[in-house]
Amino acid sequence: MFLLLALKFKIYKLKLTLSVILIIFSLTAKGQCNGSSILCNKSYNNVAYLTTHNSFNSEEGNFSLPNQNFNIVTQLNNGVRALMLDVYDSGGTPMVYHGSAILGSNPLIDYLNQINQFLSDNPNEIVTIIFECYTDANSIENVINQSGLNTYLYTHDTTSSWPTLQTMINNNTRLVIFSDVDDAATNQQWYHYVWDFAVETHYSVNNQNDFNCDFNRGDSINDLFIFNHFVTTILGTGDENASSVANSNPFFINRALQCQIEKNKFPNFLTVDFYDLGNTNEVVSLLNGIVTSINENNIVKSEYIKVIPNPIETNFEIEVSNNIKTPYNLKIINNLGVEVTFTKDILNNKITLNNSYKKGIYFILIEDNKRNLYSSKFISNK
Repeated sequence: MFLLLALKFKIYKLKLTLSVILIIFSLTAKGQCNGSSILCNKSYNNVAYLTTHNSFNSEEGNFSLPNQNFNIVTQLNNGVRALMLDVYDSGGTPMVYHGSAILGSNPLIDYLNQINQFLSDNPNEIVTIIFECYTDANSIENVINQSGLNTYLYTHDTTSSWPTLQTMINNNTRLVIFSDVDDAATNQQWYHYVWDFAVETHYSVNNQNDFNCDFNRGDSINDLFIFNHFVTTILGTGDENASSVANSNPFFINRALQCQIEKNKFPNFLTVDFYDLGNTNEVVSLLNGIVTSINENNIVKSEYIKVIPNPIETNFEIEVSNNIKTPYNLKIINNLGVEVTFTKDILNNKITLNNSYKKGIYFILIEDNKRNLYSSKFISNK
């Protein structure tokens, strides 16, 4: 009898422990937005997204002359959050391929079903699709409805600012769709004509030395920035060797920062070939102000820190909200995670610093007297 009671108690304790773990996991998960709590209060147009060029055209997906090594399911699981898909009409069926179906082709519905499964399994993630369309909006809508993705569609009101990622998650409008064809009907406002919202850099680059920051399609005043950063052969196919170099730091982060400074525009969609090569996720994290060496679950309210001006030229000020309790410690690190400034027990809410920082992106970390962490970033043009 005693052994039976002891066994029941152990089972009860196990169930209780599992319940606590599940509650903790749930609370932690709710604090994440596209994998980071830091992004939750950022608006959609102030976030960088790892974007794959010709996402479907992968070796793992059995396509010839691929632009990616891994298929869309693997891409999403590896942190890709924006997908570029070429869609053609084949006898009334939307099909996805690159240039010629001979090199590989699949129905669009297959990929949309995969995206639907990912969004269902990951309720704190937001995905963007950018279509290169050789079919019409009605055909796209039919397949979206078939896949069930219509329940996640976001529609942007051009008279309003972009919502935060947390708002989109709360509203479950976690799929943003753009198309390069402007043929949406009045009841298809979710089908955004991309060049009404975005501007891009040139996409036809055959050597990484030919990259520049010049705008191509779209108006420079548009909210979103498609940062094309892939090298293709003269045949327009992916160049894996060149991508390995282009996707690696410091080349990648330096080009992103250079164009951000030169154009005064935040790179949203960092569009690459062979995303698994180089430092693509690291670049996205750096642009988003995510410092992976810090336990970011403890970091809150980056809006409590302001850098004036930003980007900085000479002297600059760091203004700290009264919500951050003094005394606090301040650390500044560079994009390689190296500490360049550390000041302890600061009592003032405004600090003036000389610009002794080389050109690049820097992250501010503040710990207040209650051990809460706050973060922000600035760019030095020096």
